Amino acid sequence: MAKTATIGLTGADLIPAKIRSQSISCQRGVTPSSELVPLQFRMPPEFVRAFKQAALDRGLKLNELLNLSFHEFMKEEK
Repeated sequence: MAKTATIGLTGADLIPAKIRSQSISCQRGVTPSSELVPLQFRMPPEFVRAFKQAALDRGLKLNELLNLSFHEFMKEEK
């Protein structure tokens, strides 16, 4: 099978396969990525699915939902 010529293609020629919603294409947070530290732990698959859905439903990134949840937890502890 012969390769098609790609000469002359521009960014305008590329059409996205799917239009992304605003929550997916939102800008990064105000904290630069270089200042963030990875936090990694394992959770049951059903919790991960529910957590991701909760973030999606609220238009939040996963780290934003975790941060909000933690701050609410700390308020209740006082």
